[in-house]
Amino acid sequence: MGRMSIAFGGIVAFLFRGMNLAVALATVVLTSRLLEEAEYGRFVLALTVVGILNAVTGGLTAAVAYQVSNQRRPAGTAFLGGAIPAGVLGLAAIGIGIGVGAGLGGDGGGLAAAAGAAGAAVILNSVAAGVFLGRGSLVRYNVALVLPPLLSLVFIAVTFLALDQRSPAGALSAYAAGQWAALILLTLTGAGQLFAGMRFEGALAATVVRFALLAGLSSGISYLNYRADLFVVRHFEGDDGVATYSQAVYIGESIWQVSGSLALAMYARVGSLTRPEAAELTARVMRHTIVLLGVLCVVLLAGADLVQLILFPDYDGMANALRFLVPGVLLYGLAQSFSGFYTYQRGLPWVAAVVAGTGLVVDIGLATLLVPALGVNGAALASSIAYGTAIIGGLAVFLRQERLPASRIFRFSRADLADYRQLVETLRARLRPAPGDVARDTP
Repeated sequence: MGRMSIAFGGIVAFLFRGMNLAVALATVVLTSRLLEEAEYGRFVLALTVVGILNAVTGGLTAAVAYQVSNQRRPAGTAFLGGAIPAGVLGLAAIGIGIGVGAGLGGDGGGLAAAAGAAGAAVILNSVAAGVFLGRGSLVRYNVALVLPPLLSLVFIAVTFLALDQRSPAGALSAYAAGQWAALILLTLTGAGQLFAGMRFEGALAATVVRFALLAGLSSGISYLNYRADLFVVRHFEGDDGVATYSQAVYIGESIWQVSGSLALAMYARVGSLTRPEAAELTARVMRHTIVLLGVLCVVLLAGADLVQLILFPDYDGMANALRFLVPGVLLYGLAQSFSGFYTYQRGLPWVAAVVAGTGLVVDIGLATLLVPALGVNGAALASSIAYGTAIIGGLAVFLRQERLPASRIFRFSRADLADYRQLVETLRARLRPAPGDVARDTP
């Protein structure tokens, strides 16, 4: 595979990530403005439960992608090997949601049932996304990421504005409906890839499950590392505190769309390269991540009050919490490339789980101490320290094992500027009219 500019590949991926970010922002603004602050806090907590389930079962995406890209298994065979356990998990999620909902009753019961339904669709979608990622079909893979939240936004808007049903349970039920609609569309439009060479292999399915358990553990712990302190905030500050803090977290973590785009641009390649080549590519992506996220973090620090004023005027304290989060967000932006190397090149997804687990323990411990004293600012400070501690430890291990100096990650060199020169040349070539077009335009 040819050496594509990381800057160009990152921009291609970010076009889709930017769409996802816009959809997520529209969803946050819509729900936060049309629900009462406490209601929005309950909706966020319920959606966090779906997010945890998504993260835990997201190991299926990594497992299926690994089989397709690294092990060269037929896409349909890998898809079926992941779809069967995903279906079992999906049915379990629906059953648990209904059972918990019957026990809670009322609005809480509706939230639980809707969370189970949404979780089932998310699990099944992760398998299809794994096939697209493993085949290097980045357009289809990114569509698989964008379409579910987009349709969920449409369903929530219809529920709130057309049907005038505004409640946390109604919002989450609409979210679940959008996830299922997206799953159906993705299956129909991607059938050519998903079902190609399909046959069931019990040994492969077992391998997928084992890999998914390890990768899911990593993803689940990583997500808890991002979200567990919401429950600490809920305990000390109530649903209103959750609402305010979640806004700061959303804005801060939104810049990870950039680091995620750069990491995504290397995933298909890092699994096929030799280990030394993959390590060099990973370090190179990290250097670009530091530069690009550094610029965005400066913008966030300077513009936090403006963001609060424009987007969330009713959520006082969001801007200060965001400023506490930014340093940790900058450092932890390297985690996606780190995780990609150990998952897709080394086949060791548990390494990322150890890093995320370290951050989780530090985060919960510090949040328990700081939130009572500092409120949502304490949660943000705890998260920032936890992010930094976890990723610095992980990078130390990476550099030592791969025999790389720290300058490979933290020193941006003249050679790296070639990525941006190549980006400019590529864009010029694509925007320059073809010779035939020029001739046709000449009198």
